[in-house]
Amino acid sequence: MAGVNNNHGKEPLPEIPVPILNDPRPAPDRDQVVSAFKTLEPTRDFSSMRKSPCAKESFVDGIAVGFGVGLLKTMKSGFGKSAANWGFGAFVLMTIGTWEYCHYKIHQRRQLMATGQMPVVSTVDLDAAKRREAIAARQKDV
Repeated sequence: MAGVNNNHGKEPLPEIPVPILNDPRPAPDRDQVVSAFKTLEPTRDFSSMRKSPCAKESFVDGIAVGFGVGLLKTMKSGFGKSAANWGFGAFVLMTIGTWEYCHYKIHQRRQLMATGQMPVVSTVDLDAAKRREAIAARQKDV
């Protein structure tokens, strides 16, 4: 322990610094953290969240699981702060878990497309192909 000297009147021992965490990354500079928070715009960020490909699925799953866990906790121990906390905690964990899993699947699909193991198919391409087929069928009839 730093500051403890068991030498009883003898020469004090030198203090050896002990690293608290062996993290190879440097600690973030305070200016970087402040500038990161300055870039946040809650109204813009939350209004564009619904455009995310995983938002609806994540929130619906989180709400359902949170409601279910809160209801079960209420039935077991009666309504109170504990049941609400369990429900909210389950909502948060399920929403984050579903969000991360959805983004993981998207990342996997993009990797497969980049390596050529999965064909790149767009709905625009499918619609254009259907239109070409319809035009070709009409031209055959004429």
